[in-house]
Amino acid sequence: MKSLYLVLLLVVLAMAVPFAAADTILLTSNNLGISATIGSVTMTQQAGGVMVTLQANSGYSFKLAGGDIAFFTSGTLSSSNIKNLLIDNKYSAKFSLDSDKNVSKFGRFTYDLANLKKGSLPHGYVAASTISFLISKATLAQLQPYNWAVHFCVNGGAGTCPGTTGFASNGPPSTVPEPGTLSLLGTGILGLAGLFRRRLLS
Repeated sequence: MKSLYLVLLLVVLAMAVPFAAADTILLTSNNLGISATIGSVTMTQQAGGVMVTLQANSGYSFKLAGGDIAFFTSGTLSSSNIKNLLIDNKYSAKFSLDSDKNVSKFGRFTYDLANLKKGSLPHGYVAASTISFLISKATLAQLQPYNWAVHFCVNGGAGTCPGTTGFASNGPPSTVPEPGTLSLLGTGILGLAGLFRRRLLS
């Protein structure tokens, strides 16, 4: 009976851990009145911090030089906390990390990863389809609530920003379960397992 309880516990933990390790939000709101999802932001908890991947949808790109990636965190960061920054999975870029960024329509954000340029970017490469970076010594819990605002280009793609630019944000939270919600679910299942075990033993 004890081994059954242990197996049930291991199954519950195996189910909860992968889901609790990552969250994705969709950039569904923007200040240009476009009724489309501009892209997504995926945050994955790793041993060294939180890996962030921004992915633009087809027809859009993220502005680099003069652009902004604003986000909320309860943690204290400096530019040394931003590591392994990659543009379109192959280029590096210099950047600044500013605090207390006000983004039109979306309010104030704790930090702004801004003005990505130079590094190994080719001349004239001004926008990206994908941007990824590690926020070292951070946790997903510190990034909640997941508030992001990203400077984007309309009709853009990898390297290009041909015209209109605006800001996209996640607006209402996505339906991806939060780690705290899954922890609560896991605790409830463990409680039921304990009750089930007690009834079997009596």
